[in-house]
Amino acid sequence: MSNHDMPLPGETPAQLPAAEHDEMKSVSGAARHLPTRRSVGLGILAAPALCRPLRRAFASDYTSFPFSVASGDPSASSVVLWTRLARSAFDPEPISRTPIQVEWVIARDRDLVHVVQSGVALARPALGFSVHVHVQGLQAAQTYYYGFYLGGERSPVGRTKTLASPDQNLASAQFSLVSCQNWENGYFDAYRGIVEDDPDFVLHLGDYIYDVTRGGGVRQHEMSRLPMTLAEYRARHALYRTDPALIAAHESLPFVLLPDNHDALEQDSRDPALLARRAAAYQAWYEFLPVRHPARPGHPSMRIYRGMDLGRLVRLNLLDTRQFRGDETICKSHSDPRFGFGVYEQACPAAVDARRTMLGLPQEAWLTGRLRHAPARWNVIGSTVMMSPINMRHDNDVYRYLGSWDGYDANRQRILDTIQRYRTPNPAVLSGDLHSTLVSRVVRRAGDDPRSGVMPEFLGTSISSLWPEPLAAPIRNALPDNPHVQHYDSLHRGYLRCTFTPTRMLVETRLISHTDRPGGQVRTADRFVVENGSPEILLA
Repeated sequence: MSNHDMPLPGETPAQLPAAEHDEMKSVSGAARHLPTRRSVGLGILAAPALCRPLRRAFASDYTSFPFSVASGDPSASSVVLWTRLARSAFDPEPISRTPIQVEWVIARDRDLVHVVQSGVALARPALGFSVHVHVQGLQAAQTYYYGFYLGGERSPVGRTKTLASPDQNLASAQFSLVSCQNWENGYFDAYRGIVEDDPDFVLHLGDYIYDVTRGGGVRQHEMSRLPMTLAEYRARHALYRTDPALIAAHESLPFVLLPDNHDALEQDSRDPALLARRAAAYQAWYEFLPVRHPARPGHPSMRIYRGMDLGRLVRLNLLDTRQFRGDETICKSHSDPRFGFGVYEQACPAAVDARRTMLGLPQEAWLTGRLRHAPARWNVIGSTVMMSPINMRHDNDVYRYLGSWDGYDANRQRILDTIQRYRTPNPAVLSGDLHSTLVSRVVRRAGDDPRSGVMPEFLGTSISSLWPEPLAAPIRNALPDNPHVQHYDSLHRGYLRCTFTPTRMLVETRLISHTDRPGGQVRTADRFVVENGSPEILLA
């Protein structure tokens, strides 16, 4: 069993709340051929003949799969299959007072004839009639197809992949890095380029939705104020899940997802109202996404950080940079709120306090252990925010983006110490959040010689979220004082395509022509290479 399949420390299925545990369970059948019939003219398969008839007690006759299907959190032997029942994407009314049984199959072919496993899962009212099926016992490095059945209707057929075995010596591995998709700012057509690339999976580093509504965009949110309740977060997710390109990507590829500040509460808190809001945000995030570890209804915490091993080639360490962080506006009283919309703050002594943490002690210990004992050729940290330091100038004062790792320098230094002390092979950072492409060497202090950088960082631009000039200009103007930053582009949207081989890491910027209307085309712009054994970033 790979690290990705291991249960959380101190957690067993029996310890999960009953509603969550039952939803993840399924009544699996052995691999067998399931007879089907095709509905004339509609191309919809009827429900397969499983061991017991499907019960649609109290469900509307119009209940269906308006959000299509998705898969996620793949390992070498498992994957999470997802769907969510509703009358329509815009109908918030419960479809039933009791759980609904939904049949599922996973097969080797798109017609779902050569079935590998099948079963029945429960769509529960408490979890918004979402279905998460954790299918285990699959073969490594294989492509599978899957679907769900409700009465006489079949969902769209999804396609997913498992990872290579953790002990396999891979010749290559590829995934796409995305973040920051703002409905108001534009269309998500960059995902069409990802589907054409056909990577092993999509790594999403946060801001799957935007809680803020600023207005004046190319598309409108369903309401102008911040979502605060579970119903409001559900409505926001439901809107985002109607984007055709996003639907197509979920149907074609497994996703691995982390939340960032616009998905949920921005930092640690003791305020009961804020914690209630975060509980709602976490639950909606779980309900609408194919993630492995379930949210607990009404609970303001969730296991987010986790690891993945792509054979012996790449180890991914995916961080929760939000749930445990201290106050990110600790220097606000010292700062000019007009500079960068108040996003950048003047450096103050409190920000470098050794007790400040972004990860929290348990997560930091977990990361230290994975960096200390690293069997993979490449060891990658997935961070929702930038790790490289950057100093900016405003009125002769030093300003930093304290919402990134610059606000948690002691925690960053301990990570760099661990990498250097234990000589972690080929470390690298992949990050998001800035709605820009930024390529740099992670140095200890802004202004340090780039050759002293501990590892490369590749920060991917957004799917659609814009980065206005008052935020872009301070970074661009600061580049001469930050020579470790080798590339910065705030103008283009898109994603990163990351390819690993035993000899090199290749990162390509995949940029889309436009997002203000449908039909944007993706092209490859820049290609960066890191060779095995060197942190230097080269242009390919």
